[in-house]
Amino acid sequence: MRKLVTLSFMVMMLGNVSCSDEYNFHPYEPEKPVKQEISLLKYDFLSGGESLKDFSNENDNFGEWTLEERGLAADGTQDVGFYLNLSRRISFEQRATRVRLSLFSDTRFGLHWLERDGNGGSLFTIDAVKGTINIHRYWAGVNDIDASTSFAIENGHTYLLEAVKSFRNNTFTITDEQTGATASVETAPVLGAGQQEEFKGGRQNNVFGFRRISGKSPFIKDMEIVATVSPEPLMYIIGNSITEGDHVRQAARYGEVMASWLDGRVVFSGESGSTIEGVIDRVSNEIPFIRPKFVMVTIGTNRPNTREEVMKLIELIRANGSIPVINRIPVTSDGGSYATNEIIASVCEEMNVSGCRFDLATADDGNLHKQASWLFQEDKIHPTAEGHMAMAKRLFDIPGILLYMK
Repeated sequence: MRKLVTLSFMVMMLGNVSCSDEYNFHPYEPEKPVKQEISLLKYDFLSGGESLKDFSNENDNFGEWTLEERGLAADGTQDVGFYLNLSRRISFEQRATRVRLSLFSDTRFGLHWLERDGNGGSLFTIDAVKGTINIHRYWAGVNDIDASTSFAIENGHTYLLEAVKSFRNNTFTITDEQTGATASVETAPVLGAGQQEEFKGGRQNNVFGFRRISGKSPFIKDMEIVATVSPEPLMYIIGNSITEGDHVRQAARYGEVMASWLDGRVVFSGESGSTIEGVIDRVSNEIPFIRPKFVMVTIGTNRPNTREEVMKLIELIRANGSIPVINRIPVTSDGGSYATNEIIASVCEEMNVSGCRFDLATADDGNLHKQASWLFQEDKIHPTAEGHMAMAKRLFDIPGILLYMK
């Protein structure tokens, strides 16, 4: 009898709650992690030749960059192809580049973030003659302006330029330090129904540089590259376009889904076209600044990894105090992923390293030689949102990861 009374009381209470006009349901929203800005690289071109130690003239240039009393300047006899590139690769997907320089009434000057081969990426220009600042999409010789706004350059004034990358969005801002006048332009990708169609303003890839286009060279006084990351990040996720999330929305990519399960304490460094050689380079330039607990790598689709490269990558991650997580790559339509994954599996077993089984997640009925084609875009390379979700669920392949779940 007591059980019946208790049950009747609960039903009555639930009924009152469900009928109350005063009851408002508020879904649980986890607190977003606080992010901080960290300085990665900083150069003062007023302090001497040491500031040029990380820069190189890799392209066919028509002159030299020299350090003068007023800053770094280009001394060229022609006005084209005049670059100075940073030799340290950076690909954090939330970062800003700040440059202080003096400009002149006929200066045409740009900052770029390109691929290692000088192709593909984003170009940010100031055209004092036309009185504009611009964001260009730069690819295979194509140099399209995707965003532009008017801004008058005062001859000889000092300006702060800031190029910001936030996932696929680019923002370019100029500020006159004497007058406070400022202007900004931005680009965002055009997104179709559930997938990415086109990058506007290009991708800010991993090679930063200056370019004098024409007119009087500016005097570059200093520059800094900063990243916006969660303090004490739990995981740093690096890889190629699959990690970057090509053809899916930001929230759908596997790393973003994993981040939602890990309180968002994840830092991304995905870049289209990457191979393990580039990943090793970027890992050495990025993880010393953030000291993540785990470094998760997915690489090998664009070029097979060698045993030596995988071992070098693992040793590098451990030398920086992080735990390596080397994932198997998704199954490719030609089955070529099988050999790459055999190498990854062999090295990881030998060196006692865990990894997510993205091969099982994307295999047709467990057949690691056959791709589950319905989980991939038409190109049979990049997973769909469903493919990314299947991959994200393999997070539980990492021993002890449940300790860090929210």
